[in-house]
Amino acid sequence: MSSFKRPTILPSAVLFCAIFSLTSCDQPKQVTINNSAPTQTPTTEPEVRIPHLVRGVYGDLVISPEKLQNDEQANFLRDILEGLVIYDPQGNIIPAVAESWQTKDNKVWTFNLRESAKWSNGLPVTADDFVQSWRKLATSNSPLKEYLAFINLQHATEVLQGEADLAQLGVQALSPQQLEIRLEKATPHLPAMLAHPALLPQYFGEPQGFVSNGAYYVKDQQGDEIHLAQNPYYWQAENMGFSLVDYKKLTPNQDLTGIDIVANPKQSNVQVTYLPKLCTYYYEFNFNDPSLAKSAVRKSLVFLASARNLVRGEQQARLASNHFLPQSMQGEPENAWSPVLVEQLLQQNGITEKSPLVLRLTFDQEGFNHTIGQRLVQMWSQSDLIHIQADPVPWQTLLEKRAKGDFQIIRSGWCADYNDPSAFLMNFYSKSPDNKSAYHNEKVDALLEQSLQPISTQKRTALYQQVSQLLQQDNVVLPVFQYTTPVYLSPNLQGIDKQNPTNVIYSKDVKQIN
Repeated sequence: MSSFKRPTILPSAVLFCAIFSLTSCDQPKQVTINNSAPTQTPTTEPEVRIPHLVRGVYGDLVISPEKLQNDEQANFLRDILEGLVIYDPQGNIIPAVAESWQTKDNKVWTFNLRESAKWSNGLPVTADDFVQSWRKLATSNSPLKEYLAFINLQHATEVLQGEADLAQLGVQALSPQQLEIRLEKATPHLPAMLAHPALLPQYFGEPQGFVSNGAYYVKDQQGDEIHLAQNPYYWQAENMGFSLVDYKKLTPNQDLTGIDIVANPKQSNVQVTYLPKLCTYYYEFNFNDPSLAKSAVRKSLVFLASARNLVRGEQQARLASNHFLPQSMQGEPENAWSPVLVEQLLQQNGITEKSPLVLRLTFDQEGFNHTIGQRLVQMWSQSDLIHIQADPVPWQTLLEKRAKGDFQIIRSGWCADYNDPSAFLMNFYSKSPDNKSAYHNEKVDALLEQSLQPISTQKRTALYQQVSQLLQQDNVVLPVFQYTTPVYLSPNLQGIDKQNPTNVIYSKDVKQIN
């Protein structure tokens, strides 16, 4: 999914566990950010059509993308700032500030900005706004600046390391309405990657308080509430359901009366909806191990494990899965299940009671990860041909062992920074730095390389499906579950697709049931 090493940061809701670390999804991080927000009021106030939307948060909010640290802040930023592309309610990429784009080789892209895209002071959003914003990110102290290298932006790595001038960063304004993005290598999924909140534009005009270009602007702040009002210059203002949106900071035990949307609510007595995430949880096999390099051994281990039993008691929060991809990316249903004679299969590969398969299972020593690890040990130990040595370790040690390849089978997983199968499939490309299991399949490599060529979306999708099937047949990992996010949603809301795997809910798309 990535081409750089991520620091291990992850807040309670796994917004950036994809960017930062595959196993950081389970580690909380305390965030203390000043949430003061200077405001800028348009000359024309929008007419309030219906009651306002109230979104609850538990932490402070920020107004600069480079200060972004968690999901709550990302949701807020997406309401007040808008990038080149956005997600529709189903999680598909659609045009936003950029009304169209084109490329001939998937390396040089031209994005055409819509003339109707304006800041909340009425001035046009220009290509140079994006150039300056990305340069500001590159020179910031934010770990998110690594995302510029992740999208393969030309000279990003050298710029971030201080080895190239900022002007060499592969983004430039060809005209006020044309932005050119140059990449180091072909990246057909670039538009999907540009929905990331780190790449949101900022206003660099004369100081007039905070100026936004999203569906809303910051009207004012009163205590623990930030009040947003509809940006009258927003290019899709006529389609918005709510003219006013409040972000209200909650205490852990606060009642949710009067609140419409809260992700990861602290209260245990409220009904929540579990939204799927672009995050999967699995165990990795080390293909450098002679035993695990055998397909029959991996197939036997996968067959003997029951994902549903591994997550019992947590079925709603963790969607048991037999696939390493999220449900939304799995494509056509697989062939019907067929039985596997595990004992016979192992014996055919020289594994007997006198010469059993001895394996070390590495997992976290605390929490639900430890529970799953112990359950897996019990499942595999039911066979007299398999001897499992449990290796519970601290979370940081787990990361170090995986990075060094110091494991046989290890607790792992992945979260995508963008909604495209390549975010998961490229992990199994033999030359990928994220391929820690040493998996190498020449056919998989060839198909993935072919997917980077200038071909139709339909052909690329077919290639992804072939890769997915090969990886499943190879049993490259032991899938366990797909992550979800618990969200409290007021019953009087509509416009929220509960199968949207991105977890992104724009306030502009939410409507009130009449």
